[in-house]
Amino acid sequence: MCRALKFEEEPNYKAMIGLFENCMVRHNFDGKLLDYTWKQNRLSKDKEALKAQMLGVINRKAKKDGKDEDTAK
Repeated sequence: MCRALKFEEEPNYKAMIGLFENCMVRHNFDGKLLDYTWKQNRLSKDKEALKAQMLGVINRKAKKDGKDEDTAK
């Protein structure tokens, strides 16, 4: 429906909303229930990835500092 649109054309928003509503009905989703679980999951994954990245930086720095001390002895 949207692929054939020209740049200046607008999609049929009512039809698009209808597609989503029909999909929600077919899958027994309640459109009035605001569920942000996906957002919480994404934030949790981002937090864990950042934590792992920071621990990696800290561990590399600790190893580097440890090697510098060993070579100084």
